[in-house]
Order: sequence, then C-alpha cells, then structure tokens
Amino acid sequence: MDAPSAGYNLRIFTLLKDLLTGKKKISLSSAPLFSSMLVIFSLTLFIGVFWMVNEYQAYQESIKNIRSNYSSQYQDRLKEEHTKVVDFIEYKRSQTDLLIESEIRDKVQSAYSIASHIYRFYKDQKDTEELMAMIGEILRPIRWNNNKGYYFAGTMDQANFLLFSDDPWFEGKTRETVNSTVGDDLLGEIQAIVKDKGAGILYFDLVKPSFPDKKHSQVAFVKYFEPFKWFIGAAVYTQTTEEFVQQDIISRVQSMHFGHDGEIFGFRKDGTIFTNPDQRLIGRSVETLVDSQDHTFGKAMLSTALSEQAEGMVTFQPGEPGITGGSQKLSFIKAYSDWDWVFGTSLSMEEMEKAIESETKLYRLIAFRNVSMFITMFVIAVCFLLFFSYFYSLKIKQGIHRFTEFFREAADSNEKMSTEDLAFAEFEDLSELANHMVDDRIHKELLLRRDELRLDTLLALGSMEKESIEKKYDFILQAIVRITRSQAGYLALVNDNQSHISICSYVKGEEIIDLTSSQGKSRPVLVGGLPGAAVMYGRHIICNDFQTNGFSTYPYEEKVIRYIDVPIKSGGKIVVVAGVCNNSEHYDTHDARQVKMLLEGMWMHVLKTCSEKEMERLERQVIAVGEQERSAIGRDLHDDLGSHLSGVELLSKVLHQKLEKDDPEKAEQLGTIRDLIRDAIDKTRRLAQGLYPAHVIEHGLEAAVDELSIEVENLFKAKCNYSFDGDLSWVDSSVASHVYYIVRESVFNAARHGRSENIDIIMRSDRTEFSLQIGDDGKGFDQSKTHKGLGLHTMQYRAKAIGGSLEVISQVNQGTTVMLSGEIRL
Repeated sequence: MDAPSAGYNLRIFTLLKDLLTGKKKISLSSAPLFSSMLVIFSLTLFIGVFWMVNEYQAYQESIKNIRSNYSSQYQDRLKEEHTKVVDFIEYKRSQTDLLIESEIRDKVQSAYSIASHIYRFYKDQKDTEELMAMIGEILRPIRWNNNKGYYFAGTMDQANFLLFSDDPWFEGKTRETVNSTVGDDLLGEIQAIVKDKGAGILYFDLVKPSFPDKKHSQVAFVKYFEPFKWFIGAAVYTQTTEEFVQQDIISRVQSMHFGHDGEIFGFRKDGTIFTNPDQRLIGRSVETLVDSQDHTFGKAMLSTALSEQAEGMVTFQPGEPGITGGSQKLSFIKAYSDWDWVFGTSLSMEEMEKAIESETKLYRLIAFRNVSMFITMFVIAVCFLLFFSYFYSLKIKQGIHRFTEFFREAADSNEKMSTEDLAFAEFEDLSELANHMVDDRIHKELLLRRDELRLDTLLALGSMEKESIEKKYDFILQAIVRITRSQAGYLALVNDNQSHISICSYVKGEEIIDLTSSQGKSRPVLVGGLPGAAVMYGRHIICNDFQTNGFSTYPYEEKVIRYIDVPIKSGGKIVVVAGVCNNSEHYDTHDARQVKMLLEGMWMHVLKTCSEKEMERLERQVIAVGEQERSAIGRDLHDDLGSHLSGVELLSKVLHQKLEKDDPEKAEQLGTIRDLIRDAIDKTRRLAQGLYPAHVIEHGLEAAVDELSIEVENLFKAKCNYSFDGDLSWVDSSVASHVYYIVRESVFNAARHGRSENIDIIMRSDRTEFSLQIGDDGKGFDQSKTHKGLGLHTMQYRAKAIGGSLEVISQVNQGTTVMLSGEIRL
C-alpha cells in the first residue's frame, strides 16, 4: 500500500472515531461517504450471514424436496402393495361366498326335489299333515359342511317354523317369540323374499335360547314350496367358512413380498402378529417391537391402526436396540375392519439416503466456488462505491448550500429558487417543490383569510337577531363580494313553484345599491338572466370566459367578464341564488364553496328565526285560547251548573223534610237522590277549580295548593304534603295561575299514572329567586323511551311564561321529580 493511500485511510479512521465518540457531528454532505462506509461494513456482515443462512436453507430445502419426492414414491408404492393384499382378500372372500351360496342353492333344490317327489307319490294315500311330517323328518337329520349346514322350513300363512334342524326350540313358535329371541324379524324377512322373488339369499344373525349372549352369523337360501305353501331353506354358519378362508389367506400373505426388500406383515387389533416374513415374530405382540434407537415402533403401528382414520405411515430404524441395522424403513399401516385385522407394508429408504449423501457433497463443492467468487466481486464493488460516494458527496454539499440560502430568504420573502446549476435531478424536483410550496403558502393564506372572514360573517349574523331580514341579506352579500374579491354581486329569492325570481339585494364594490324598478321586480325564470340560468341548471355555474352572444346578464348593469352563480336548496327546492362577477382572477370551486356555505348559514339563520317567531306566536295563541276556553267552561260550571244543582239540592231538602212526616219510605229514596246531587255538586266544583282557578285568584296560591292536596287525597288515596318557605307577595294572579297549573298537572300525573303513595310539594323563595319541587314515590318512567306529551309541553311553556325553567327527572320504579326555578320579577 502506497503512502497517500495510507494517509487517506488514517484520516478516515480518525474521523470515524470522532463521529462515534460524539466529538464531531456529521454533515449531510458528508453523510453519503460515511454512510457508504458503514453500509460496506454492515453489508459485509449481513450479506455474509444472509448468504450462509440462505445457502443453508436452500440446502435444507433441497434435502426436504428429496425426502418429499422419495417419501411420496415410497408411500404410493406401499399403499399400492397394501391395496393388492386387500384386493386378494376380497377376491378370496367373494369366491368363498359364491361357493357357499351355490352350495346352499343346491341343497335347497335337493330338498325341494325330495318334497316334490314325496308329495307327488303319496298325496293320494296320505293327508297333508302326514306328508308335511314325513318331509320334515326326512330333512331333519341331513347335515353338511362339518355339521354347520342344516335345513329349515315353515308356513307362509302362519309365519312360523315347522322345521329348524339346528335348534328344534324354534319349531312351532310364533313370529313374535322368534323375533324377541333373535332380535330381528327373521320370519318377516323370509316372507318378504319369498313373496317378492319366490327364492333368495338371506344373511342373518341367529341367537339361540340356550346362549342368549352370543350371535351366530349365518347365510341361507329360501324357496317357496307351493303344495304346502311352505318356505324351504338351507343355512350355513359363516364363521367356520371364514376361518378356513383366513387360514388360506394367511398362508398366501406369508409368502408375499415386493421389490428388493419389501415386506408384508399382519397383526390383529389386540396386537398379536399372525403373519410376518420373520416367522420368529408370529404369535408375539406387535407392541414389543423396538428398533435400534429404542423406539417402540410396534406401539406406534398399533395406535395408528386403532386411530379414527385407521391408517397411517410409521418409520423405524431396523436392528437390535443400540445397534444400527441398516437404512431406515417406512411402513404403511391400515386396518381391515371386517376381521379386526391390520395389514402393513414396509420398504427400506436406502435409495433416499444415498441421494441425500450425494446432494450434500455436491452442495459443499458449489458453496466453496460461490464464496470465492462472491468475495472477489464484493471487494471490487466496494472500491467503486467508495470513490463515487466521495465524488457525489461534494456535489450534494454544493446543492445543500444553495437550498440553505433559499430557505433562509424564503422565510421572510416570496422569492423563488432558480433551477440552474443544480447537479442532481432530485435537487431540481426539490426546487420546483420549494417554489410550489411558496405558491401554495400564499394560496393557503388567502384561503385561510377567506375562511376566517366567512366564519366572522356567520358569527356576526347570529348577533343580528333584531335587524330586519333585508339588512341581513345586504350584510351576507357584502361578505360574499368581499370574500370572492369581486366587483359586483346579487342575492335573489326563488318562489316555491321555481317559476319566478326576485332580486332582494345588489352590491357594487363595497356599496349597497338601491334596486331599480326593473331589478327589484319579480321575473320569470326563463327571462331571469344569470340567476334564472342557475335555477334551471340546478347547481353552481362557473364561467371564466364569458361571451355575451345576446345572452342576458341580468341583474348586472356593467360588462360581465367572468362570473359565478350558486343556488342552494331547502326541502328539495332552490330557495336562494347568489352571484358575483368580474374577479381579477379565475373563479374556482373554492369560491363556489365559500358562497354556498355563507348562503346555507344565512338560510338556516332565516329559517330558525322564522320558526322561532312562528312557534312563539302559535304557543301564545294556543295557550291563550286554551286559557279562555278553560276559564269560560270553569265559570259556566261554577256559576250556572253549580248554582242550578245547589238550587235543586235545597228544593229536595225541603221536600225531604215534608215527606219524612207524610211518607217516610219515599223520604228515604229522596235522601238517596239528595246524596247523588251533593256528589254532583262536589264534582262540578272540582271541575270548575281545575278549569278556572277562582280559588287561586280569590285566596292565593298557598290556599289553592292546600285545597288541591285535599282533592288528590280524596280522589286517589295518596298522601299529599306541601310546604311554602319565603315571602309570596311577589306572586300575582297571572304567575299564581301558571304555578298552580304546573303543580296540578304534576300532582295528577303522579297520582293517576305514577300510582304514587306519597307526593311532596315544596316551594321556596327569597328576594331574587324562587324554586318549586314536586316529588313522588311512584313507578316513574324511562325518559329515553317516553315521548313528551302535550301536558309536559304546556308546563314548559308556563314556566317560560313566568321567566323560569322546568326540569323533569324520572327513573323506572324510582319515582319522578318536577323542578321549577327562576328569577323573581317585581
């Protein structure tokens, strides 16, 4: 290494040391060089680790693929050989079943021939009963298949056995008795076969009375014998036949093998081995089998066979425990459930292990070559990277210096940056973004000022409740013209039929222009100029290059260069149109949005103001009419009906006194009438008090509440308590009436709907404030699910009429509290 290179490396090392110890901070222009060096060292570590991990994973993946491919081939081969064994068993069983069926068919045909022969020769000499007995006794002693084959016969009409050679107990028994013993409808199945086909094969399980817990599987052939209306059958025990077939299959499987070292073995589900190439294992339990690694693979085979799937793969290392006996073996285990047998096929995986060993050697050789090439290419790339990093660090330093100076100046001015002499395309993009940032900042500041002006306008509109609607229109239109920086603007109302428009305000510059007769006059939409076009179009119109071409620019009187018209809807109909014209710049959607939001705010304010005024007027009118009607009805009840009833009561009293002397019986009847009249007088008085508070006006609020509590206690059996704390001299007749009706409505609701037992009325007042509270212990209600009725609405209006506020608090099964509070008006 030459001296300059050594000095350069020393400087780099010293600088890195200072940076790591914090003595010197790194600059952005130097960052690429130092970052490159850090990346080089990091890449050396990470790429090396990654390469080793990746190569190892590739090696493992290759080995895994080899194992997977060979395992798949082994498994397919083992399953194929196992299928061959099962197919052989099924073939032998089917051939045996065919031989058995053929044999019992022949036996039944022989019995049928014997019965036909005897019937034909002796039918004229002997009666039917004798012939039936003769045939039965001839067939009874006949046996075959090592005494496991026998005859049976029975009647179709009576459904019973006349002959059952294997167990005479069944002879003569009813169908129900046979069914209860056997457990199945054996005679019914025989009848069905004979009736449908005339003859057929029947498989059944026989339970003998002497051995009720044991079932004997049998196969039979039955045939109809017309002369006696019999069924004649021959049956054979299938167990003996299956045992013979099993021994034959075991001897054949014992000699089976496949491939170079493929083996076939079998064991029962209790673990007993009945066939294995190693005859020393026959008779042993499969659970005792252990491989060279002390792995009890025999238990694994048995558990696989007894699992829910009843099949699976098992691997093991053959040989004595602790002594390797060769290559690993793979076995396929699958249960043969018909006989509770399990067959397995096994195969050595020696070829797979050889392939893995060969792949490992090849991989090591390739890895060594790749490492050598990687190190060489990596060193060359590092040298180039360091050189170019240093060169471009200088270029970046120059560009950063220019941007630093630009941002220092851009903080206080709107000066833009030149894109000349920039070395990198990214710096050019950054300069364009910086210039765009300046433009965007100017634009955003303008939009922010416009938003602030709009919000100030709407807030000021909310405080103009006492101003006329015309002044509000002028105020909003002035704000629209100012926000959109326009020369002129208008505000037009649209009728409900959407057929006419009326200009209600016109502004030019900052000045409100009085409408001329032609401007203020209502016009049809079709000749309504610019606002009419906006109504017909149904949405805002922005035009930045207006050409008259004979089109009317109404209501503007000056020349229109560009304009914007914005309608707003209420209830699906256009109600207001606002327009401005001749901005120094093009109009855009931001202008339309500002105009629309101002119009919507204005219209909501107008609707709210009108609704409140109309609501107050209607409430006053309804309450006033209600009070007049209540007072009129109350006075009529009190003055007319009450007086008449009182007169009738006096006359009935005089008549009662006279009849007591002349006719006591009629006097007693008249007394009943007098009681009804007095009750009617009391009810009339209560109705009159509820409708017309004469007692409140004449005796005051406290006396009226006292009488109300007595009335409630008499009507609803509820305890009503009241207390008044403070001076009530401020309560005039009007206030007293409103308070009385609030108390009356609350008390009657508590007693009638709340089913209260105790009601408390508490009123307090001082020099400035008063409060009223009516509480009960009734069932209450859920305020979130209960709608306010007319009574509560009237109570709230009465509270508002006397300058107070009303609040109702209620919970289910916790009672209801009505609270009224307010300031005292002297």
